[in-house]
Amino acid sequence: MVKAALFAFSFFLLLFCFLFPLYVISKAEFLPPSYLSAQSDQDGKVPLYWFSPTPDTLEISYTQGGMLYGMNMSPAWHENCVGIRMISASLPFHLLESKMYISHYSTAGDSDYDYHTPFFVTVNQDSAGVPKNVFLDSVSTFAQGSDSLSDGEWVDIEHHLLMTDSVFWIIFHWNEDTPGSPRVGVDSFTNVGNSFCGKRLFLYFEWYRYDYNFIIKSEVVVNPKMGAEANRFRVYRSLDSSSITDSVNLITSLPTSRFQFTDSGIAAEQTYFYQLTSYASPLESPGSNIESATPKREARLKADRERFFVLLSSEENINDNLTLTNTGGLPLWYELKIDMKETDGMGGSDQSGYTWSDSRDQPELGFNWVDIHTLGTLIGNAGDYKKNYGFFHLNFSFPFYGNTYDSISITSNGWLSFSDVVPCSTDTFKWWINQPLPRLWGPYALVAPFWDFFELTDSSAIYFYSTGDSAVISFLNLHYYSHPARGPYTFQTIFTPDGEFTFQYLRIDDSLYSATVGIQNEDGTTGLEISYNQNYLHDSLVVKIRPGWVKIDSMKGSIPPGESKTLDIKFDPLSYPKGVYQADLIIDSWDKNHQLEPLLIPLTLCIDTIIDSTTSVPWQESERPEKITLFQNYPNPFNPATRILYIVGCEGKAVDRGLWTVDNPTLPITLKIYNILGQKIRTLVDEPQKPGIYEVSWDGKDEQGSDVASGIYFCKLKVGSFQKTQKMVLLK
Repeated sequence: MVKAALFAFSFFLLLFCFLFPLYVISKAEFLPPSYLSAQSDQDGKVPLYWFSPTPDTLEISYTQGGMLYGMNMSPAWHENCVGIRMISASLPFHLLESKMYISHYSTAGDSDYDYHTPFFVTVNQDSAGVPKNVFLDSVSTFAQGSDSLSDGEWVDIEHHLLMTDSVFWIIFHWNEDTPGSPRVGVDSFTNVGNSFCGKRLFLYFEWYRYDYNFIIKSEVVVNPKMGAEANRFRVYRSLDSSSITDSVNLITSLPTSRFQFTDSGIAAEQTYFYQLTSYASPLESPGSNIESATPKREARLKADRERFFVLLSSEENINDNLTLTNTGGLPLWYELKIDMKETDGMGGSDQSGYTWSDSRDQPELGFNWVDIHTLGTLIGNAGDYKKNYGFFHLNFSFPFYGNTYDSISITSNGWLSFSDVVPCSTDTFKWWINQPLPRLWGPYALVAPFWDFFELTDSSAIYFYSTGDSAVISFLNLHYYSHPARGPYTFQTIFTPDGEFTFQYLRIDDSLYSATVGIQNEDGTTGLEISYNQNYLHDSLVVKIRPGWVKIDSMKGSIPPGESKTLDIKFDPLSYPKGVYQADLIIDSWDKNHQLEPLLIPLTLCIDTIIDSTTSVPWQESERPEKITLFQNYPNPFNPATRILYIVGCEGKAVDRGLWTVDNPTLPITLKIYNILGQKIRTLVDEPQKPGIYEVSWDGKDEQGSDVASGIYFCKLKVGSFQKTQKMVLLK
């Protein structure tokens, strides 16, 4: 027995001694996946990406030779940048680094040149052939060599970014805060289509192709075809960074053709640690690099007000506020839009609340030409075209799209601007050719009474005149460029400190113009287009543009998780006529992963039309309310209850004439709910009422107090012979 046991032990010892070195060798040569990355801030999940154990490293470059010269975009180098649009043939890929060739040569007399000056490099995603403004990475660095080197030196910039889009940009930025500028190397070969220059135009860069290639490269990691050494990748997750690859932490095993996995159903605000191994039974590699990630709850926007209802006389205004709160786990960005509901005489509005009307629909505007040729400053000369004059001081502060300006520039092309950024005259944008609005390429902070391609003749003139309470700019006898028979055109713009302005057209001698009439904000994202290449203008026409009767101090911004932001809101009748005005405040919001559902807050302003039903002050015939209005219920859809607001007024033909008088100040009012078959479900109001504002609620029950089913219902208001219906949706 002892001999048998010794023999068995010796046999296994020999077998172990024979196999163990092979196992050790296999283990040592068995590599884990590389460049593991884990993405944080996702909603209840962690996306994982990795590369093969032996990835390929490739260089992306479009330069074809040595340096011809160094470039620094003088004289305004600090306002410009250069970039390379790069394309990877494999997805995903890992961007290891970019490389910039910095010149050690300067041109004679170039006082800006300094190759030691810091610069910064950004990695940007592509957006329809130009870089997005949002950086994926930004690194500041500088050249460290000396003039003793040959042409220049390579500067390496580490990025280590996981890239999931094949097209990306490497952009070299000169530093605005430094007195000198380094020079980027340029080769002597014609641009193959990837080298671009960026010229700053206010909030963004205009990109155009350069003649030659910038000497800029990138180094990326891509996945080759896997060898036969492993057939699975094992994914491990732990709550701490020690012993991650213990068997209890294994969450999945994937084929080696997979290089991505999303770990779902995990807790928000908890940090997780990940490692991967390569596996081929019974062998398993060491763990990969350790990556940690923390999933977060999506951002959530909450407002402290459901609606605003304001009663004002034409001589007063009121301030209020709205508090927005981010109750989620990620930073939230928001942008506000104001959707003005059209009323009688209103031509239209934009997303900031500006509205326009003209003397055709509102004759009370009245044409009243202001002659300033003996008082104003004469601008321009005969033969001028494509000219920009100014700036000219207004002598007051003028509010425009949330900014305040005290001076204005004037062009010979019939438009004005509060911005000092004049669009460049390139093929991308010829600023003297009128365009539809809004337009991202400018002009910015634009006021266009008659934007067309004009020239000044011997009989033409432009005048500017300003006092403390108004500013007037008159264009006299302009003609279309190189077509003296087209015209003359005489028009003016009048500005007042309350933010309103008026276009007046004294003489429009033909209808062959191709004009744009309207305004737009400081970055071309919002505009009010009144007319574009239409036969709209005529003699003695008046166009009135007013800011919205509601103003909000911050139309866009961000809110950190768990924090709030209070917006100041001002309701101001300005010169709006007597009446009831409605708008929707639309709040778009998003976080880094989601576009959230918009919030809609109804706004109502009553100007000189509503007598509060609670007042005991008798009203006169001339003060009688002019509107009968049934507003959309709120919320809608609703569950379980909704509120219904209505105004009882006197609307001419809408009510029985002679029935509603000072001596008999009430009319029978009914407000009833019907289902989609026309069957009455509930009577909410059935009584005589005086002029005023009323609000009732419906709890989703019928006359017997029973809950009604989900579906479409109709609310009908009847005042005398007037009827108004709104559709409501009950969702359970």
